[in-house]
Amino acid sequence: MSPKAIRVVALVIAALLLGAFLLYQFGFLAKESPESIAATPPPNPGGATNAIPVKAQLIRSLELTDFITVSGSTLPAEEVMVSSEVPGKVKEILFREGDVVKKGASLIHLDDDELMAQRNRLEVQARLNEKIAERLKALYEKEGVSLQELEIAEAEYQKALSELTLLDAQLEKRVIRAPFSGRLGLRLISEGSYLAPGTAIVPLVKSDPIKIEFSVPEKYSRMIGKGTNIEFQVDGIPGRQKATVEAADPTIDATTRTFRLKASAPNPGSKIIPGAFANVRVNLKAYDQTILVPTEAVVPELGGKKVFVYRGGQAESVPVTTGIRQEARIQVTEGLEPGDTIITTGVLQIRPGAAVTITELE
Repeated sequence: MSPKAIRVVALVIAALLLGAFLLYQFGFLAKESPESIAATPPPNPGGATNAIPVKAQLIRSLELTDFITVSGSTLPAEEVMVSSEVPGKVKEILFREGDVVKKGASLIHLDDDELMAQRNRLEVQARLNEKIAERLKALYEKEGVSLQELEIAEAEYQKALSELTLLDAQLEKRVIRAPFSGRLGLRLISEGSYLAPGTAIVPLVKSDPIKIEFSVPEKYSRMIGKGTNIEFQVDGIPGRQKATVEAADPTIDATTRTFRLKASAPNPGSKIIPGAFANVRVNLKAYDQTILVPTEAVVPELGGKKVFVYRGGQAESVPVTTGIRQEARIQVTEGLEPGDTIITTGVLQIRPGAAVTITELE
């Protein structure tokens, strides 16, 4: 394109831009004329265009249980170290480590050869004394022997029976049995071991039901006792388990100022292992109908607390009295009624009477 043609195009563009600018200026002045400014209404501070967006919650009456959380430990219902009552050499081990056994099950058989030989001798002696006593009784009835001779023979027979009974008791102690039903641990002896009285053999644990031992501060000692329901949780077991307090110490620990209690819970299959850490939740008091609000909705102020309630498009400040505080909610005992709509967000920026609009209602 020649230089002359370029100059012509530039002049045309400049003329178009100048015309557009003049049209804009005349149009703006027409809109901003005194008449139009006088006809424009003043801005409304309380109008919807200036309303603060907030979230709110509709108040309802709910059930509430006051509780505290403390640490505890799981314990077996019964626990004993099986041991020998009499000395002797282990003749036979009748269990396997980790077995579940019933009460009275045979666990260890000690060497009893010598006692069995003594029993056989006493059994023969008892039979002989019985026959002698029977013969003397027949002779006594015919006045062939004196009453004294008959009584001596019968006494010898009774003595032999007594010695047999004593020997049977000693033989019974040579078989070591489970004192209750439970699960065996790891054995501490082998066949051929010599056991002195009291020698540990194997631990036996009964863990169904499982026990939970825990302590609470002394101020709760009058609120918790036998029959109180608790919940507890242990690692590896999903959810919370329920238990009932069955016993408590009669005194408060003077060192820690705590009150020790023990609860019991079913433990089918012994899934909960004794000795585990337990997170215990102790229920104190239940409320059938009460008002709960999010903790962030309550604003502390000098001399009390307040919340903001949505009424007629505005935020209204309402003083409240609070009660039990939980992790995310707090009880309101005075100031609110079911059906009120409480503002839950932006409460620090809101002023009483401010226009608000609800963006989310729970």
